[in-house]
Amino acid sequence: MTGPNDKLPERLLPKACARAGLALAIGLAAASAPVATFAAEAEQPVPMRGAKVTAKARQAAAEEKASEKAESAARSGEGVIEPRVTMSSDTFYGPPTPKARKGEIGNIEWTEPAAFVPPALEEAVNIVSEKYPSLLSARAALKAAASDVKTAKWQRFPTLTGNLSYLDDNSSPVPQIVVEAPIWSGGRLSANIRRAKAGEDASSAQYIETVLDLATLTTQTYFEIARLTEREKLLESSLKEHEALVATMERRVAQEISPLADLELARSRAAQIEQDYTNTMSQRRSTLRSLAELIADPTYDLGPIPQYDPDATLANRDAIEEQAVAYSPRLERLRAEAEIARAELAGRKAEILPSLNAQYSYDNVFGSRVGVVVRAQNTGLARFTEVNSARLRIDSSLEAIRVEEQQLRRDIESSLIQYDAAKRRSEISLSAAATAASVSASYTRQFIAGRRSWLDVMNALREAVTAEIGRSDAEMSVMATAAQLLLRSGRWRPVFTQSDENRYELGQ
Repeated sequence: MTGPNDKLPERLLPKACARAGLALAIGLAAASAPVATFAAEAEQPVPMRGAKVTAKARQAAAEEKASEKAESAARSGEGVIEPRVTMSSDTFYGPPTPKARKGEIGNIEWTEPAAFVPPALEEAVNIVSEKYPSLLSARAALKAAASDVKTAKWQRFPTLTGNLSYLDDNSSPVPQIVVEAPIWSGGRLSANIRRAKAGEDASSAQYIETVLDLATLTTQTYFEIARLTEREKLLESSLKEHEALVATMERRVAQEISPLADLELARSRAAQIEQDYTNTMSQRRSTLRSLAELIADPTYDLGPIPQYDPDATLANRDAIEEQAVAYSPRLERLRAEAEIARAELAGRKAEILPSLNAQYSYDNVFGSRVGVVVRAQNTGLARFTEVNSARLRIDSSLEAIRVEEQQLRRDIESSLIQYDAAKRRSEISLSAAATAASVSASYTRQFIAGRRSWLDVMNALREAVTAEIGRSDAEMSVMATAAQLLLRSGRWRPVFTQSDENRYELGQ
C-alpha cells in the first residue's frame, strides 16, 4: 500500500497493482454478500392473501375424497372425461399473480364458465383480455416492476466510480477509481428489495384488476345488447299489430262504424310504440359500437340471443361472498400497498443507522488503498418524524383494506339480492305475459262483438307488450348478474401459464 511519503510514479501505476487492489475489493464484496443476503431473507414478511390457507392435511383429504369419487365412477361404468379447467363452487381461489419472467408475461386464458354463458360472450372476453390498450399498459407496468426488483437486488453488489482529469500543464490524465461493496447497511438494501417486490405484487394485482374490470364491462355490454335486441323485436311486433289496428279503424271510420276519436287513439298509441322502437334501436346500435370498441372488431358475430333457463341456479350461493373476498385483486393490491408502506418504514428506520462498506480506491496522490468505510448521514430529528409518518401510512393502508372489504361485501350482497329479485320477476312476468296476451286477443274478439270498447283493446295490447318486455328484461338481468358474480367470485377467472395461483379448500 502506498503511503503519502512514498515516491509516486510519474504516470499511471502498474496495471498489476490496480488489478490486485480491485481483486481484493471484489473478495471483500463476495464475503459481505452472504451477510446481506441473510439479512434480506430474515426481514422478508409473511405474504398476505385474501383467504386463510388450509392445512396440508385438509388438502390431502380433499384429494383422497376426489380419487375415491373417481374410482366409484369407474366401477359404476361411467366414462371419465377430463374437461377444461373449471371453477368448483366450493373452492376458494386467491387472485392469480402473473410475474414477468425474462421480460415476458404468460399468455392469458380463461377457465370454462357456467353453461348459461354464451360462447360469443366467452370469446369476446378472451379477445378483450388480450388486445385492449389498458391491459397492454398494465402488462408494461408489470414488466417495469419486475425490472425494479432486479435493480434493487443489484444494490448488493459492488459499485464502481471513476473519473479522468487533466490538471497539469503536460495534459497528462489523472485517474481516480473507487470501488465500494456493502458489508452492512442497517437494513436499507433489504428494505429496498422488499419494497420493490411489494411493488411488483401491486402491479400484478392491478393487472388482474384491469382484466376483471374489462371482463365485467364486456359482460354487461353483451347482455345489454341482448336485452335491447329482444326489446326491439317485441316493439317491432307490437308496432305491426298497432299499425294493423290503425288500418282496421281507418276502414271502420270510413264506413262510419266507429268514431274518429278511436282512430286518433290508435294512431297515438302506434306513434308511442314507434317512438319506443326508435329509441331502443338507437340504444342498441350505440351499445354495439361500445362492444366493437372493446373487442376492436366491428364485424364480430354475437350469435343468437341467449336463452334463459329458469332451472339454472347459482351453485353454493352462500359461499359466493367469501369467495369474492378471497379472490378480489383489488384487496390484493391494497395488501401489496400496505406491504410497500411496511418496507418504507423499515427503510426509514435503517436510514437512522450508519452503513459499513468495503472500499478500494486509487488516485494519483495515495495510489491504491483498500479499507472499510463507515458512512452516516444525520438530518437531525427529521429522521424520527419520517419514521412516524411511515408508520401512520401503514395504518392508513390497513384501514383502506377494511373499507374495501366492507364495500365488496355490500356489493356482492346487493348483486345477490338483485339476482334473486330478477329471478322472481322473470317467473311472475312469464305468467303475466301469457295472461296479458290472452286478454288482448279476447278483448279484440269482444270488441268486434260489441262487448268491449276500443280503449279496452288498446290498453290490453299495451299491457301485453309491457309484460313481454318486463319478462325479457328480468331474464337478461338474471343472466347478466349471475355472470358478474362468477367473475367476482373467481368461478370464471383468468389463468396464466406462469401464474402463481393460490387454492383454498372450503372448510367443512
